[in-house]
Amino acid sequence: MPSSWEVGDDGRMYCRICSAALQENANFCSKCGARVRLQERTVVEEFQVSGRELVRKVEELIHEGNIRRIVIRQSGRVLLDIPLAVALVGAVLAPVLAAVGAVAAVVTNCTVSVERVER
Repeated sequence: MPSSWEVGDDGRMYCRICSAALQENANFCSKCGARVRLQERTVVEEFQVSGRELVRKVEELIHEGNIRRIVIRQSGRVLLDIPLAVALVGAVLAPVLAAVGAVAAVVTNCTVSVERVER
């Protein structure tokens, strides 16, 4: 994912659109309004888990906080695809874990694919 900023010779960040110096931790350029994004790298990891370990592993991954998506597969077939938002907590999390629990009740072994964002 390309960023909307670049680092100058002086070590400061500059907008690629208008070349204005950017404030530290800025999300937008104060001069032209261009969105400034940190460069992100997406990494996919896979884990083999048994049905009884599935809910615990998904809870553990969600609590790590940098997870973008969790996909649960059995024999290559997608059983559950869970897109995760940064603010996924509490009441929203309960139905997700209930669905994972339902899948765990019927599978013996499965693969959990995790899409993780690294900055």
